[in-house]
Amino acid sequence: SVLSSGINAEYGVTAWVTTEILRDESPRVRANKIEKLIEVAKALKQLFSFNMLYAFITGFNHCGVSRLKKTWEHVKPGSQRALNDLEELMSTMDNFRQYRKRLLSVPRTVCSIPLLSLILRDIEFLNVNSAKLKNGLWNFGKLRLIKNKISELERYKMIKPQNNIQIDDEIMAYCRNLPSIPTSQIYEISLEREPKDPPKAARPVSASSFSSVATSSSS
Repeated sequence: SVLSSGINAEYGVTAWVTTEILRDESPRVRANKIEKLIEVAKALKQLFSFNMLYAFITGFNHCGVSRLKKTWEHVKPGSQRALNDLEELMSTMDNFRQYRKRLLSVPRTVCSIPLLSLILRDIEFLNVNSAKLKNGLWNFGKLRLIKNKISELERYKMIKPQNNIQIDDEIMAYCRNLPSIPTSQIYEISLEREPKDPPKAARPVSASSFSSVATSSSS
C-alpha cells in the first residue's frame, strides 16, 4: 500500500543519512556532509515533504551520529541553528503539536506529504478498542474519526506536485536504491570514527590523608 511503502521509504532515508555521515573518516568532512544534508532537509520543509524531513531528523539524531562530538564541533553555528529549528518543528512533544499545526496551515490545494507513520499510529490508536459500545451499539463517533483519517490520506494522494519540481531520472534511480549500512553495524562504525574517551582515573588519595582522618577521629 501507499502507506506502508511510504513508511519503508522513511526508514530507508534515515539509514541513508546515517550512512552518508559515517562514510568519511575525517571529522571536518563529516561536518561538511552534515551541513549539506541540513540544506536538503530545509528544502524538504519548503516542499512540505514532512515524511522525508522526519527521516532526515531521525538520521541526525541516531545515537551513532549524535555522539560524534568532534564532528559536530566543526558544523557551522548557522547550520546547527537551522537543524534546531527543524527538530523543533518535528518534535514529538505534545503529540507532534508543532508539526500538526504546520501541516494544517498548508493550503489544501498545495501538494504536501504528511508524516505517514504518524497517520498509521493515529489510526491504530483509534482502532485499539472495539468499534462497539458496551451496550452493543456501533460507536459511530469512532468510526467517523477513522474514516476521516483514511480520507485525509486519500486527499494527499489526489493533489498533484507543484509545477516547479523537476524530475531527474538519474537522481530518481539513485533514490530508489539508497546505499545504507546495516543497522547492526552503525554504532560499531561510529566508534571506529570517534572512539569513546578513555575513562578518567579516580582522584588519587594519599596515605597521609587517611592518617589525618584517623587522627582526627581518634581525637
